[in-house]
Amino acid sequence: MWDRKEKPIVFVIFCLPLIWLLYSLFSARYFPDPAEPFMTLSGIWSAIFISLTLSLSILAKIPKLKVISRYRRFIGLTAFWYSALHLLAYLVLHAGFSWVWISEDVFKRPYIYVGVAAFLIMLVLALTSSKRIIKKLGKKWKTVHRFLYLASLFVIAHLWWQVKSNPEIAIWLTLIVIIPLVIRLKETFLNKMKKRLH
Repeated sequence: MWDRKEKPIVFVIFCLPLIWLLYSLFSARYFPDPAEPFMTLSGIWSAIFISLTLSLSILAKIPKLKVISRYRRFIGLTAFWYSALHLLAYLVLHAGFSWVWISEDVFKRPYIYVGVAAFLIMLVLALTSSKRIIKKLGKKWKTVHRFLYLASLFVIAHLWWQVKSNPEIAIWLTLIVIIPLVIRLKETFLNKMKKRLH
């Protein structure tokens, strides 16, 4: 269980990127085109929090680090909110809520499809993250939330599809996502093999 004193501290820390983004936006640091940097940075922060969520699921298996598992759901929800901010920035700052513009843009930029697919998966995961839903779903909850791995792959594809000159961020985030994914696949394979042997 969380310590009540620690919740607001963690919340403020996770909100720091958002505070900086909003400060930069309203102080005209992103002038004259606020859409591009705001979308890029909010998307990167979403990917970072997704990567942290996946990494925690592996690190928490180490006995001395088990305590960090209590942050996993909170970090996952933070990833969702930054992805929602990323989508909102696209709809408002980039497209100006012009559905004609958006429909034309979707045809020009197919990476939007995988981005939306990742967001929809994260939306489902966010909606099923309450304690009431977790109890209701029982063992099925873990199965549903394994779709985070698929969402992470969509996010990485969405990111790489847009890389132009500097792939450094995409490379680091890919490594952070791929490592826990490979470990998870290895565990799943070994468990299936054990079941067959028994």
